[in-house]
Amino acid sequence: MSYEKKLMQMKGLVKKNTIKEEPKKEVPVATLPFYTEKWNAAGLNLIQNDKGFLFVKETFYDHSHIHGNIGLHHLHEAITFMQEKYPDHPLTLAPGIPFCFYDTETTGLKGTGVLIFLNGMLKKVENGFLLTQQVLAEPGQEASFLLASEFWKTSQSIITYNGKSFDFPQLVSRWTMNRNTIPPLQEHKHIDLMHSSKRIWKGDLERFKLKQLEEQKLGFVRENDIPGHLAPIIYFDAVKHGDPTNLMKVLTHNEWDILSLVTLYILSVKLLKEDKVVESSVAYTNIAKWFRDLKSVDTSQDWFKFVIDRFADDEVSVAYYYVGLHLKRKHLYDESLKAFQASLTEIVGKYRIDVYIELAKLYEHQKKDLEMALEITRKCAGYLAKMPNVVSEKQQLRLHEDLQKREARIIRKLTISRESAQPNKKRAFQS
Repeated sequence: MSYEKKLMQMKGLVKKNTIKEEPKKEVPVATLPFYTEKWNAAGLNLIQNDKGFLFVKETFYDHSHIHGNIGLHHLHEAITFMQEKYPDHPLTLAPGIPFCFYDTETTGLKGTGVLIFLNGMLKKVENGFLLTQQVLAEPGQEASFLLASEFWKTSQSIITYNGKSFDFPQLVSRWTMNRNTIPPLQEHKHIDLMHSSKRIWKGDLERFKLKQLEEQKLGFVRENDIPGHLAPIIYFDAVKHGDPTNLMKVLTHNEWDILSLVTLYILSVKLLKEDKVVESSVAYTNIAKWFRDLKSVDTSQDWFKFVIDRFADDEVSVAYYYVGLHLKRKHLYDESLKAFQASLTEIVGKYRIDVYIELAKLYEHQKKDLEMALEITRKCAGYLAKMPNVVSEKQQLRLHEDLQKREARIIRKLTISRESAQPNKKRAFQS
């Protein structure tokens, strides 16, 4: 039988065996959890939407509410200050765009099976602030839970602590898993207060857990707090047995996290106001470096001068170093030399090497003082030999090579200069 005939026979079979469509089955309505009444009594209200149901707790805070030693009423002032003074700063909230302080609790740290079971969002409302805590009713209700967050409705600024690395990627992951049942996730601007805290207090704090910041900077000490690593166990136990007692403690933990986000934002902005000294010289030097990295050179210099004027410790020497760099860029070489020389009084480590190098460059190229350039270069080489651990082994080798080249070049210039001066002396003697 030819190939064409076989195809014709198969075509006939297809016509005879047309698959009949089965009647569509109605999707059964999900049964409410057996613990609904208990959770309602504990303060968790059952909310239903197009995708199912979830539990929600809302807490209102008046403007006068104080968390630790900082009042929430300062938030508006902080936001306005950043928008007017530093509109392009990473801490600045875009005008006209809604914002919320956001923190999650999850059933684990990583993996496709990890769920968000608690979304905590604090927003500004009339006469105060509203904290909305949404709880996943059961794992099968994730679409309903995510839909209720309304992160699909409009773009907004989301303020978190370590949220860029954890909370928001986790939200994106869960949204992706449910992309066929809920609207697409909007693009959101993100402010991560862990990053800004490290910029401000690096060298001042040993650890950057939110709890340490609360105790050392925000004046808030947690009592009877549930450790974060127990939250997944508590959630699954609450779903399995229905008792919400410990789950409500997890909500309190989440509530404290979010209130601390608000006060941490307020404090961080307060430190950028430059009005009076409330932190160490290290913190203000860090702020100056932060603005320098943001290319806000003039603001950076104001902060370095703030450190020089207000303090009398090692950080002043670091501030003088950066002021020297700024003045050199402006071709104010004499002022730059004075700043670098002032920094040498206390500066140590890699900074001291950098200062020596900058001084050697200025004396060689701008001041044409080769004797001083050679002296500074040799001092730098001596310091590096005495303190080799201030830089990595690779940097040490490169610096040694650069200093040797610099020394050889200066000696060569000095030799040429002295030789060119000799004939003039002879002519003067003969005359």
